[in-house]
Amino acid sequence: TFKQQFIPRDNCTAEKLHDFSRPGVCGLDNSGNSCYLNVVLQCLCSTVPLVEHLLNKDTHKELARSTCRVAEVFVRLLEEMWLGRSSSCAPVEARSVLCSILPQFNNYSQQDAQELLLFFLNALHDDLKKTHSSIQQPRQDQNRNCASAVGDSTIVSHLFESQLSYRTLCMHCDHQAHSTQTFTVLSLPIPASINKCSIQDCLSLFFEQTNLTGAEKMLCSVCGLRRETAVITSLDNPPEILVLHLKRFGCKGKNQVKLRTNIMFSMRLDLTPFLSGSVQNTSYSSYRLYAVVVSKCTNIYQAPLDKIVESH
Repeated sequence: TFKQQFIPRDNCTAEKLHDFSRPGVCGLDNSGNSCYLNVVLQCLCSTVPLVEHLLNKDTHKELARSTCRVAEVFVRLLEEMWLGRSSSCAPVEARSVLCSILPQFNNYSQQDAQELLLFFLNALHDDLKKTHSSIQQPRQDQNRNCASAVGDSTIVSHLFESQLSYRTLCMHCDHQAHSTQTFTVLSLPIPASINKCSIQDCLSLFFEQTNLTGAEKMLCSVCGLRRETAVITSLDNPPEILVLHLKRFGCKGKNQVKLRTNIMFSMRLDLTPFLSGSVQNTSYSSYRLYAVVVSKCTNIYQAPLDKIVESH
């Protein structure tokens, strides 16, 4: 199982949705085992900057000029949830469109909510790239799990994407190399053999220095040999919306087991200790919690639904 949090940065700029009489207070009816889909849609429909962008009249006009099935059906769902008068609605059209382009979800089995979220964000991002509502902000990284090409940034990549920095240090000659990787969801390990920890403990475990030895030694370009290597991970350019995924399953010998550690987290989260040195004094890294997805599944064969979302 996993826990996933949507967390906006405290300075995430978004106007209040003053004109909406029912500001997103609308439930989603389950259809079979569609709770994994509904919880992801509810989190995204509560992401105010995303909602404001997609319900903007200019965005509507741009979508009308292009073939954007995922974006159009999601906008219609947002209109029903934010502008409608019903206390609940059934996302039948959204499910139908998603299943048509993602056949692995075209059944009534439980599925992985994190996998669905990534597929959905990619599909929404690809749709919005077809319009002129793209946000032209160049991305420099080539390793992506929510692909946005240079110059093709959209509201999806603008809000959810960020970049990890990896610095490798040869323990023999001290030669250093640097690489980056763009991410949309940060998957955090959970400390083993303890009953309770904090979300900061999970982050510290993720960002702690790794020493590669034995068969994991890396080839040093200076030495010309495989050497013991230290890998230091840090965060570049914190995202507007931080999505954290808690990895609830681990290994015990040859068996995979569920980690039942209680994870404590507050309404505020500060990422300053995990920022790279080049951005520590320039990036705003305080987040507030606004959405959580939790699964009650008990074994590895059931779908994980454990997610935390925060924003600036």
